[in-house]
Amino acid sequence: MSVPMVGKTYAFDLGLLKVRFTFESESKGSFVVEEGGGLTPNGHTETVALNLKRIRDGVYLNSWTEAAGATVTHVEDFANGTLYSNVTVDGALYNFVGTITEVANPMPDTTIADHDLAERNTRIVLTAMRELFAEKDLTALDRYWAEPYVQHSPQMPDGLDTLRSAVPGLQGFSWQPHRIAAQGDLVFTHSLVHGWAPGPVVIVDIYRLENERIVEHWDVVQDLTPAESTASGHPMV
Repeated sequence: MSVPMVGKTYAFDLGLLKVRFTFESESKGSFVVEEGGGLTPNGHTETVALNLKRIRDGVYLNSWTEAAGATVTHVEDFANGTLYSNVTVDGALYNFVGTITEVANPMPDTTIADHDLAERNTRIVLTAMRELFAEKDLTALDRYWAEPYVQHSPQMPDGLDTLRSAVPGLQGFSWQPHRIAAQGDLVFTHSLVHGWAPGPVVIVDIYRLENERIVEHWDVVQDLTPAESTASGHPMV
């Protein structure tokens, strides 16, 4: 299938959501969230695997799943500049109708470099956390972390030995990132975590990377409170 959008960047304007989307190939795309509308953080970047199908000339069905679990299905009508979008976030379905506009010279070179760094670091963190904590593969520490490892979590010392000791004993562990952002050498995740504490917790983790390795970590941990028990009635994640 010949895809004329490959190598081009488009502004997807859905009103609440505004995204710049680049078709890297027929099967891969990357995007930057300019306005997340409360569904995803402004500035979030990600590369996703595309399921792209041609409906007719200039019209494509495009779908992907994001690292945090959101699913996106588009009917992209490039001939008429119209976009129909279905998005699921945390089990809720959102329907949008908006516009598609090709972006000429989408980013200056320095912005491209920053975008590439943020995208690469985000991919490293997501892969590292999955392999180490979900798959309990301790060799992930050799691939994605490096010493000296500086630890700011108040009950954990510096160095990787604590992780090597703690991971095998985790029971029922799951890490579900709901929001991910990156800036420079930092990656931020806002996650629901089971199996790290006696009950489910919400954790904001900050990772600093050097030479494609995680070398520093901060976190903020809160016990999960159901939405119906919070003062605002809003969920924590």
